[in-house]
Amino acid sequence: MKTLQTWYIYSPVTGINKIKKIKLSKDEIGENVLHEIEGRVLEESSTSLDQIENLIIQSHSISDNKKVTFAPFHKIKQLCLLCNWENLGSNLIGGLEILEALYILNNNYLTSIEIGFFKNQKSLKKLVINNTKLLLQPAMLKGAPNLKELDLRRNQLECVPLELFTDVPDMEKLVLAHNNITNLPDKIFYDLPFLKEVDLSYNHFQEWNEEAFSYVNSLLHLNINNNNLGQLAPSSFRKLNSLVSLHLDNNNLENLEKESFAGLRRLNHLSINNNKLKTVDASSFNNLKFLKFLLLENNEISCIAQKLFNNLGKVEVCHLEKNNISVLERNSFIGFSHLTTLHLNNMNLERFEADWCIGLHSLTELNLNDNKLTQLPSNAFHAIPKLAKLHLHGNLIESIDTRAFDNIYRLKYLDLSNNQLKQSPGNEIDNLYTVESLNLSKNHILTLDKNSLAAFRGVIDLNLSRNNIEIIHPDAFMANEKLRNLNLSYNFIKTIVSWVYSVNLADLNLSFNQLSNIEDVLVNFTNLKSIEIEGNYIKKIDLDSIIASSILFMKFDEDNFKTEDVIEIKKILEKKQSA
Repeated sequence: MKTLQTWYIYSPVTGINKIKKIKLSKDEIGENVLHEIEGRVLEESSTSLDQIENLIIQSHSISDNKKVTFAPFHKIKQLCLLCNWENLGSNLIGGLEILEALYILNNNYLTSIEIGFFKNQKSLKKLVINNTKLLLQPAMLKGAPNLKELDLRRNQLECVPLELFTDVPDMEKLVLAHNNITNLPDKIFYDLPFLKEVDLSYNHFQEWNEEAFSYVNSLLHLNINNNNLGQLAPSSFRKLNSLVSLHLDNNNLENLEKESFAGLRRLNHLSINNNKLKTVDASSFNNLKFLKFLLLENNEISCIAQKLFNNLGKVEVCHLEKNNISVLERNSFIGFSHLTTLHLNNMNLERFEADWCIGLHSLTELNLNDNKLTQLPSNAFHAIPKLAKLHLHGNLIESIDTRAFDNIYRLKYLDLSNNQLKQSPGNEIDNLYTVESLNLSKNHILTLDKNSLAAFRGVIDLNLSRNNIEIIHPDAFMANEKLRNLNLSYNFIKTIVSWVYSVNLADLNLSFNQLSNIEDVLVNFTNLKSIEIEGNYIKKIDLDSIIASSILFMKFDEDNFKTEDVIEIKKILEKKQSA
């Protein structure tokens, strides 16, 4: 639940006698605040001016700043200027001595803030200036020595003057995102010993100037996403020895050199998604002993260098999807002793070498979706004993070796949908009894034989939709005593035979088959609560069988039924739901 604050809106045109009010959350006080105001009905305010704490000044005139007076407002803590003023004069907010947050938003005319504008603003902690044409100048922030957060995004800034931050030594967070900055001066942050977070995303940096961050020993989070960085020199971030997260997504990096990240001994999160990485030196990550999240998705990596992950024993999540790795070679992941989640989807992966997964003994989730695997060989995952979720959707798998899942005894979720399987994984596989959710949809399965699903004795949710199933053996589900949710939609099933006696379903989807009646289903499934039967040839259902059944919800083709039958079926179901 968002906490709402009462804000008061003051227009210089209508004057202080016609102030209105609105409720806004903290998230709504930002770039889109104008939209939030214009889209709502504003209330008249009867609050005394000297009690107002949150004030919005809204003006479309360039010269209205001469009409504004803050004299009646003694308790303003948050001020938002939605004005088209060309400059902010030095005396404009002089009387607001307990101001804590100032928002200057969506002013396409603003080019300057006079020196002295922030005079005596010792309580100011947060300053947001967005969507202006402001030219920054040294000493502009003088008078706000306790400023903690400065947000200067979307101001068309091309440079940051060297002495801009001299007068705000307590600043902890700086946002310069969505500007046109190409470089930062050496030691630009020298006067900011407590700086913890810097956002430089969406600018035009082509090279990284490590000297800009000299003496910034407290920085924890650095975002350089969406720039034009082409390379990182060795030790590019060596001065940032406290850094915890580094974001380099959407740049033009083609390779990672040896010791690119030297000095980042506390780094926890490294993201280099959506670059042009082709090669990663085997020593690139050697110094990242505390890294937990490594994100390298959507690059052009074609192979994993031997020993690349040797020193990444604390990494828990690794994303390598959308690269171009066709073969997982032996010992590729040695070093990932604490890895729990590995994404290798969308990589054009064709095969595994033996022992490719050595080192992944802590892995619980493996995503291999949307690759080009045609088979699962013997011992495919033998070194991943804790594997609980396995995603294999969208491959070309035709066959699964009976020993493919050897040494896996904790698998709960298995997705084999959208492959080329003509039958379910064989009953010779002993250790898939732990699987609770099995997806075999969008394959080429024609029949369900007596032992088709015997390997999955513990399955609860089973999806067999969009196959070519015509025949289901009476004992097809005999081994699946725990089965509760079964999806057989989009097949070619014509009749429901005695297999209904062997399962205790709660949810059954038979949509888009070739059924003409379902009375046997309604009578024999004593715990069935929901059934879907649209897209069949069913035109009538015995009403007494619905009453006698446990069904509470039914989706059916109402157009195929008589109007009076539809009404009666709905009445019966509504009565049962409310009982």
